[in-house]
Amino acid sequence: MSPNLQNNHNSQSRHRGTDLSNGNVKGFQSSFPGVIYSGPRGEPFPNIFDWLQAKRNGDNIGSLWRVHDNLYDLEAFVDKHPGGRDWIKFTKGTDITEAFESSHIVGFKNVEKILEKYYVAAASEPRNSPFSFKKDGFYKTLKTKVEPILKTVGTDSSHLALQIEDGLAMTYLILALFSVWIDSVVLQVIAGLVLGMCIVGAHNFFHKRDNFRMYYMDLSPLSSFEWRLSHALSHHMYPNTVLDFEIMLSEPLVEFLPSRPKNFVQKYIAVFYVEAIYLLYGLSQIIVRALSIIQGKQRLRPENLLIFLELSIFMTIAPSHKSGIIAWIIIFMMSSFWFIVVSNNSAHHHPDAFHDGDEPRIDPDFGLCQLDATKGKSDWFHKPLFSVLTTFGEHPLHHLFPTICHSKLSHLKPALEETLKQFSEEFPQLTQLELFIGTHKQIGRTTRNRHKAAQQRGH
Repeated sequence: MSPNLQNNHNSQSRHRGTDLSNGNVKGFQSSFPGVIYSGPRGEPFPNIFDWLQAKRNGDNIGSLWRVHDNLYDLEAFVDKHPGGRDWIKFTKGTDITEAFESSHIVGFKNVEKILEKYYVAAASEPRNSPFSFKKDGFYKTLKTKVEPILKTVGTDSSHLALQIEDGLAMTYLILALFSVWIDSVVLQVIAGLVLGMCIVGAHNFFHKRDNFRMYYMDLSPLSSFEWRLSHALSHHMYPNTVLDFEIMLSEPLVEFLPSRPKNFVQKYIAVFYVEAIYLLYGLSQIIVRALSIIQGKQRLRPENLLIFLELSIFMTIAPSHKSGIIAWIIIFMMSSFWFIVVSNNSAHHHPDAFHDGDEPRIDPDFGLCQLDATKGKSDWFHKPLFSVLTTFGEHPLHHLFPTICHSKLSHLKPALEETLKQFSEEFPQLTQLELFIGTHKQIGRTTRNRHKAAQQRGH
């Protein structure tokens, strides 16, 4: 192990057992022994490319790719990858075990054979990840039960899912143009909310191989390219841990992890201004992207110009240039509000969900840890596919199998329930109101939750 990694590991070991409520734990500390995040935290305008570099530093494998305990050279595979080149290109120098396992369900053995062709050597250091993939563990067992189901029902989007997503995009465009033309703030707000639903739905499509529907997200200031990296490769793989980039997005204004030091404002006042942050988040991403491009961390992509095309059209058809600009701002603020308020209150940030700083499982199986950090929804109105696509529905199954279209996830419920019973695990569901209230409680939480197994042991 390199000196820097060893020093970080020793530093983490010395802090084990620190009272989290005293705020004495540094931001990169993790509940999982040995997990390192060496990037910046709590700084304004966090960037996914900084996160990727920090992950490369923590994984410490040079210019190769790591899957489990082996190293591979996938350089020649970048343009051959069926899902698109970005997934391979931008993960160079990182451990992609979680992404490899959760992205390939049907025909997994064939995928393993392809990977073997690019084998270089065995890794010399432990993985900088908390999760396990034992052959007889929960996740591997669930995958074997799910594969035959998906071979029957398929993994791609149903016609209804495509119609819903395309319908939302078309509805947004019509509403936006009409609301700007007649200068109606009410219709602009509605158009923004419809756009918010559309970009939530687009999230279903950027988890899959390259397709045009993922670019619906670029109708807003959010970027399908950036969210593919941050959401699919960070949040989905390491939810609610120090490796989860989305946890950092609101820091230091809002602190979700109980292991992060929290002052009076962060503990008691943040719950009152958090919704204002949701409104401004989308517009802030224009600034983040501009700075990243200026600093040479990324290149300007053609789809980044869509929002400015919308601005020019709005200014042209509006009664005045000023009203066109105002409409552009209102629409994007409302789309951001829908996207972030639904995202933050959909599944993860209830106090009963695992957050780094809480006691982890003794054997952190990837699938069970995904469920620990995710809550299901029990409300009837979250059952229809329209709601699933526009509110991050079926979230537990989506985290277990992110590349499977949301329209097919309901078919996997019996397999999940059977596997939970087999491993004597439970997965309680909550109402949307309970999740909403829980998110606001979580913002101020500094106490450490013990894992249920430890509670049962009386430890």
